[in-house]
Amino acid sequence: MLGTLRRGGSPHQRRRQRRRLGRLGLSRRSLWIGLACLLALHALVFSFLTQGNAEAVNALLVWGGVLVIVADQAPGWRPRPGPLGLAAGTALVAAVLWRSQQITNHDVAATLLPLLAGLALALLAAPLRRLAAFGPVLLILALPALMRVLEELTPIEKLSLLTARITQLLLLLCNQPAVVSGNVVRLPEGAVQIGGPCSGIGMVTQLIMVAVIFALAFPMRRRWQNVVMLLVAPLLAVIANAFRIAILAAITASRFAGKDWWFEFFHKYEGSLLFSGIGVLLFIWLYDLWMAWQLNRLGQAP
Repeated sequence: MLGTLRRGGSPHQRRRQRRRLGRLGLSRRSLWIGLACLLALHALVFSFLTQGNAEAVNALLVWGGVLVIVADQAPGWRPRPGPLGLAAGTALVAAVLWRSQQITNHDVAATLLPLLAGLALALLAAPLRRLAAFGPVLLILALPALMRVLEELTPIEKLSLLTARITQLLLLLCNQPAVVSGNVVRLPEGAVQIGGPCSGIGMVTQLIMVAVIFALAFPMRRRWQNVVMLLVAPLLAVIANAFRIAILAAITASRFAGKDWWFEFFHKYEGSLLFSGIGVLLFIWLYDLWMAWQLNRLGQAP
């Protein structure tokens, strides 16, 4: 009877066979998406517990971009891994879970775990010859490692000097007599020095990550437009950080009670992430504005 079903069989039997295969494909897809969601949740919890709030936000951005691309797959798509890919993908998932348990603080390996998890998901979804289709996903998951390299290569001193100049301009626009000496911004009653993380390098890399994710998940009509937004992203980050430094300078020069707490809040804690979030929202607003303008022009074209 099985041979009859495979070669043809009655129309009713063929319909039953197609429904059975369809349910099997849906089950495989559901399991694969469930695994992707679990790995994303694991990455978020892992980043929050061992890497810090900023890294947790970056993990949320990265895995959010991945899930957006995965959700855009064709409705009939289902995982079809090869035997080698199935074994390698399962081993990689186990390796990622095991290695993450060994990390308790900032570690270079932590930036590579998302890429390895993504490679595992790709191997569990398609044979080796078709892994190129997962290129955008793997690129997004490689962003934490790439941004780590970019942070190491960026001349922090020059970025600090640029931030100081923009901070001075913002304070002057607010009628504050700010003076810059190197990376120090001075007001009559106090001063702030810009260096290290205060240079805004974390915001810069985060905005670049957002720009790459948007370029892959919501591409513009032409590549040069995404390149422009990729260049706009770090500029927005520098401006957002300059606003933060300007507030820190104003707090330092003030005399109100509790200014030490407010300084620490905007310097190290959630206040720093607040300005990072403002930069991301500004980028999304500009991106959406440009996309809407393109769609309007396309609709008005004869």
